[in-house]
Amino acid sequence: MQHSRVHHLRSIAILSGLLAVVSLGTLEQSKYGRKAMVSIEGFSAQLVGRSNYKNQWVPDTMQARIASRMKRRLAKGSRITPSHSALVKAVHSRQKLLGRGIKVHFATDNDPEYSEWSVSAQRYPLWIKPSFSLGDASFKINTRAIQKTFEEEHVLEVDPPVHAILRTVNWAEDEYSASRVEIEGIARSGYLPNPEIVASSISKAFGTDLDELTIPLPKEDGRLINMTGIELGDLRLWAAGNSDYKGSTYARSKNVQKALNQHVNNTIVGAGEIYSFNSTLDGPVSQGNGWHMAKVIFNGGDLEFAPGGGICQASTTVYRAIVNAGFPVMERRAHSLYVSYYKKHGVGIDATIYPGSQDLVFLNDSDSPLIIQAYNDGTDATVNIYGSPDGRSVELNGPYFASTAPDGYLYKGRRIMETEIVWSQQVTYPDGSKKDYQIGSRYKTLPKSVAVEFETEQNVFTAAPPEPLASARN
Repeated sequence: MQHSRVHHLRSIAILSGLLAVVSLGTLEQSKYGRKAMVSIEGFSAQLVGRSNYKNQWVPDTMQARIASRMKRRLAKGSRITPSHSALVKAVHSRQKLLGRGIKVHFATDNDPEYSEWSVSAQRYPLWIKPSFSLGDASFKINTRAIQKTFEEEHVLEVDPPVHAILRTVNWAEDEYSASRVEIEGIARSGYLPNPEIVASSISKAFGTDLDELTIPLPKEDGRLINMTGIELGDLRLWAAGNSDYKGSTYARSKNVQKALNQHVNNTIVGAGEIYSFNSTLDGPVSQGNGWHMAKVIFNGGDLEFAPGGGICQASTTVYRAIVNAGFPVMERRAHSLYVSYYKKHGVGIDATIYPGSQDLVFLNDSDSPLIIQAYNDGTDATVNIYGSPDGRSVELNGPYFASTAPDGYLYKGRRIMETEIVWSQQVTYPDGSKKDYQIGSRYKTLPKSVAVEFETEQNVFTAAPPEPLASARN
């Protein structure tokens, strides 16, 4: 009995000591902070049992320590303080965002990797926006912050669309000269990136596992602003033709540029009227009229120096614009020799001219005038046709060679010859009617390597915009 009493008193003493330690631990918690709290809670767990230990114990991890400091700062600021577990979860999500990096590629219609921007939340920490409530805490990417960075840092440098002002119209008095217009500047297509779309796309990518993102840049066509007082329609871009004369001699390059910039540029074709390329040359092609001596094809295969060698680069570029627009071609002839200058942007779609014997002619079968502008960027030649698109569309299929044409494909009722290149063109009009054409070019010789290079069939679909250009981007 006495032994039991002594044992009982000893137990009470031990328990009192433990309670004193717990009380001391509580005081130490307020004095020393987080480390004291962890040690006391760990000791208390031995008293209350294993199940309560799991509920009360707080892991001593980096996220937990950051969450504790965050909770104290929120409390000092008299702000809403979420639970410690919610803050730990938020800290984890923030660290995940800080570890994300994305390569943003900006793509144009002809360059899928026009520009690149490497972004990360670590590089731009202000992109991370905290959100706290009584029951929750989170860190998310702030789309507005991305947009602000994109605009203020001028991340992307692109050429915007350029509009030109039409001042006067001078109609030709006879069929031997071209009708012309006076225009201030050259209208050109360009890009107007939408900062909101860019920011939104990047923000959404942070919520995925993507490490690369491609954002297409919207292209906007330049337009002609009619200040003549004459009704000329919408004057929107209907179609364009392109070619590349890289590798040309100095004299040939000068002739190409003269033909484009001084003769083709700023011509006008009335509704229902005929366009003649030769009429744009304004007189004989001679050195006296400013043409340089360069090689010209004579007698179907002889190369000789003559004034104006290279003019056919301009006529070929005009022809490609006509084909893409879907206007009826009244007169056209391919070169007798295969010319490598015409391979890019439409191999086999070329047009030779020679004043007095060979011309390039098409009919403006629309209800409004057409204005043609032409220019060169380095060795890239461009011809743009402006008018009031009537909704017709053009589909080109090709190029077809003797060795690559589909089974049963015929050109002029026969198989394609070894020296021929053929395209199929289908023009669809607004009323649903269709017209099918074949564009064929036969040369004296044709390198077999050309057919190998273009062995994959190309489907090129061009459609004029059915609605006027918007004054502002969405």
